Amino acid sequence: MKGTGEYTDDWPDIARQRKEEAGWKCVRCGHLHDPEHGYTLTVHHLDGDKSNNAWWNTPALCQRCHLAIQGKVFMPQFYMFEHSGWIKPYVEGYYASLKQGDNEHACQAYQ
Repeated sequence: MKGTGEYTDDWPDIARQRKEEAGWKCVRCGHLHDPEHGYTLTVHHLDGDKSNNAWWNTPALCQRCHLAIQGKVFMPQFYMFEHSGWIKPYVEGYYASLKQGDNEHACQAYQ
């Protein structure tokens, strides 16, 4: 999936906030931010839209996990198997945003 949108002016603050909320650990593998050993903590836009900074769209991931899932996660897609534990809250947040009518960004993923 090709990325869309532009980073917002407050992106550095939002990225830092997500990392702090995660305790400076990857939410997927649990590894601490440790650039010296190849575990640089990043924040990924799950739907590929850099302007969508919703909490459910921006998990803190180490660079290894970020690269492992980038282009593989498509939020609107139905999966017949249960999601991995780390992504469940983000998927639930995505669906909750659809129910609340906050689907401006979610609908863009279909385009």
